[in-house]
Amino acid sequence: MTRRTLLWACCVLVFATPTLAQSRGGKPDPISGTWTGHLNVPMAPEPVSITMELKFDGKSKVSGTFTGLPRPGDLKAGTFDPKTGALKLDLGKTGGPEVLIVLEGSVVKGVATGKVTGEAGNGDFKIAKKV
Repeated sequence: MTRRTLLWACCVLVFATPTLAQSRGGKPDPISGTWTGHLNVPMAPEPVSITMELKFDGKSKVSGTFTGLPRPGDLKAGTFDPKTGALKLDLGKTGGPEVLIVLEGSVVKGVATGKVTGEAGNGDFKIAKKV
């Protein structure tokens, strides 16, 4: 093999490997990652900031944690439908089984919006995935 052929083969491998790795995974995970935003509920004088670390299993289940409310907590249950964009997250205190807040809405282009129900009253939310 000549040097030129060897150099050419190495270049093809270097540039083709990332492309092949990306194409095998299909669509990127629309849920896993850090999400930040606000909850608007009647019992709070202003919007409540929230940060969530979410993990999607690739099928329908979402798990994770959150901070920004009076106490940090975790998802007691979470679902996401990749076909419709429907998202439902049940939030509660760490270590306890109770669901205190439910976020139910939809995800479009990395932004989730919808309604909030729970102990602080009913309202709405908007959270966005950090890139």
